[in-house]
Amino acid sequence: MNVLVCDDERQIVDSIIETLEKKTEETQVSSRFYGFSKPSQIDLSLPYDIALLDIDMGETNGIELARKLRAENENIVIIFITNFIQYAPEGFEVQAFRYLLKADLSAKLDSYFDSAVQEVLRRKQLVTISINSEIIDVPVNDILYLESHRRIIVMHLLDEKRPAYQFYGNITELSEKIEPLGFLRIQKSYLVNMHYVEIFQYNKVQLRGGLCLAPSEKNYSELKQKYLHWRGKSRWML
Repeated sequence: MNVLVCDDERQIVDSIIETLEKKTEETQVSSRFYGFSKPSQIDLSLPYDIALLDIDMGETNGIELARKLRAENENIVIIFITNFIQYAPEGFEVQAFRYLLKADLSAKLDSYFDSAVQEVLRRKQLVTISINSEIIDVPVNDILYLESHRRIIVMHLLDEKRPAYQFYGNITELSEKIEPLGFLRIQKSYLVNMHYVEIFQYNKVQLRGGLCLAPSEKNYSELKQKYLHWRGKSRWML
């Protein structure tokens, strides 16, 4: 697992890496750490799994660095580390996983890193489907949502240029298998990847790219609670 740490205070970079190296040795998580005090030193093409970034670094805003990293790797898990809480809304824009104040580093770094590792593993999990006797493995993070038309399930992918997969199946049985991976059945015909939910309202669930689906009115309160519970565990937090 490749972990990037960038902060304009070198002592903070070294302290974070030292703490996490000890932790990964104890938990036997194979990791390699890359520490930088200037964003310009970073090789953006390396396959980082987790990035811990200061937001206010002078020459380059950490939000902009996160955008560049996200452009290279859609699945990177980003934790912002900063003194300033007012940056939180911008962190949401770049799909930050956690938002950690420097004052809380010693208390929360370990648990936030544990959560980030679990999220990396989740995003690398596969959903296996069968189409015309061909077995296809689809990464969880490639799936935007699934819809059911009687016995036919259509799997819509995040990359709009790729055609949707169509296969025979039962959406109730499928939902039982993949809901633990971050999916939510918002009504009888739709399973959405909660990682890509941008707006969750009574009359619509908006996904990445602006697509809107209608949730069940009858079960809306229960659905909203499930989504908020997942978001509290799996999205950026203060």
